[in-house]
Amino acid sequence: MSEETMDRQATGPAPHCAPARGAVGFPDPADQVRLRRTVAAAFTARGVERVRQRSRRMLAELVDEMVQDGPPADLCEAVLGPFPVAVICELMGVPAADRQGMHTWSRQILSPEHGAEVREKARREMGAYFSDLIGLREGGTGEDVASLLGAAVGREELTLDEAIGLAVLLQIDGEAVTGTSGQMFYALLTRPELVERLRTEPEVRARAVGELLRSLPHPDPVGPSWLAGEDAMPARLVAELLVDALLDGVPGLRLADPAEDVPFRKGTLIRGPEALPVTW
Repeated sequence: MSEETMDRQATGPAPHCAPARGAVGFPDPADQVRLRRTVAAAFTARGVERVRQRSRRMLAELVDEMVQDGPPADLCEAVLGPFPVAVICELMGVPAADRQGMHTWSRQILSPEHGAEVREKARREMGAYFSDLIGLREGGTGEDVASLLGAAVGREELTLDEAIGLAVLLQIDGEAVTGTSGQMFYALLTRPELVERLRTEPEVRARAVGELLRSLPHPDPVGPSWLAGEDAMPARLVAELLVDALLDGVPGLRLADPAEDVPFRKGTLIRGPEALPVTW
């Protein structure tokens, strides 16, 4: 991957994006080990594998809709935005009907376009949502994050406020997976020879995905880096499924505009392209 490509992707984070220390969604560093232990199982290979089949079906529907609408399309709007959000919400235990609201709150918290009042309101509303969700799952046996947190609260291993804070932090951090997906497909679609090789040699895809994820610039994590970093299982799952679905399901997929015209986000923790116009 060229230095020019890497420089183009590396937009700096904005300082306003991280929750203020002591606010909902930002546990004290001294408590993070204890808090993280309660939900660690959700982010292991086994925990993430739990959602693979449902995630594959969701992705197939998004790709089918894009193909039916016909080219050109904004790959970010059609697939690379909604799919990672859906996967993170599956891992968190957020019902499908609430995904768009969760995505909106996360973007309001992370975007420089919104003032402090809007960001704080979004944090409070997300916190209230997780308070209800975790409360409903106290004593449950589910494997999603909200259920694991509810069970831990029920066992008095952490307080409800601590559980809410960690849930908010993880949900916001998960938004970075959308940026990672956009960066990865920008890198792929600016290298047609690599795309063609991955189409014809599916056995090398897993290794190629790992190399791509390691080469991408990642934001400074807002929270525990289980979701969007190069070794994060959710980011790996999303990337592998996207490569399979888009290379196999959309023959001829390529950039619709010159690579240098692709707009990239600035001043936010969510890196990557704002839009990725493609045709096929």
